Amino acid sequence: MLNTRRNARAVAVAMCLVAGVIGTLGGFLLFVDGYHPLIEAELTAGRPDEAFIVTYLIPLLTDLAIAGGVLWLLAAYGFASAAGWAVSLAVVANVLSLLAGFFPMIPAMSRGVIPSYALLFVPNLIFYFVLLGYVRPTQRGVLVLSFLSGIAYVLCFMNGVASIDKIIVTHRPLFIPVQQTSWLSSAAWGLFTVALLLRRPWVRELGLGAGAAAVISGFPLAVSTTLELGRFSMFSPAPLLSLALLVYLLTRSGRQMIAAWAG
Repeated sequence: MLNTRRNARAVAVAMCLVAGVIGTLGGFLLFVDGYHPLIEAELTAGRPDEAFIVTYLIPLLTDLAIAGGVLWLLAAYGFASAAGWAVSLAVVANVLSLLAGFFPMIPAMSRGVIPSYALLFVPNLIFYFVLLGYVRPTQRGVLVLSFLSGIAYVLCFMNGVASIDKIIVTHRPLFIPVQQTSWLSSAAWGLFTVALLLRRPWVRELGLGAGAAAVISGFPLAVSTTLELGRFSMFSPAPLLSLALLVYLLTRSGRQMIAAWAG
């Protein structure tokens, strides 16, 4: 048992160091190399609205990537010194890094540009399962729930970004109030994911609020754009997944799992 713990700690230290370098140095280099080419690709495609979003959003996400990298490095020190807070810091670093790495790939792939931020996202996705499957083993049901809430976290963020684009292009009032609510629900799902993994007793109530906010802001967008486009709207996955999570948290099974894990 002692050797297993030592091995897990060694893996954790190595993982956090690698993740820290990827987030700090890697995040900086990815931004320097890909920022202007992505803006130019949007302008070439005749989408100054999306170029505007990329201009301001990619730097923000790069800041998150670097901040996540710094937290990973601090977590490495924590694991090396057997500090109790190391796992908490690693979980927060991972959640920040996953969002920072995922979204920049979307505009890149839509314009035929190499999605270089996959070099940030993919390792952090692997680190997620290493952290929660080996370093700090987590119940399978909790791991699945946290993974799905993490997806909802990213999807709600994307709805907020897409709403900004709709505001710029259409000026429709519908998209204005739900834009910030989408980002609020994204932040709530991100915090839910962290709180669930850290076994906070108030996590279920937070999840109910996150799900309600995502449903309220997401379905008007999904229905409106589906009718407008005559096809399935990409605004739909966020409220649909959030609704499924909300319903699960309201069920007896969901209440019992959360109570047994975090209560």
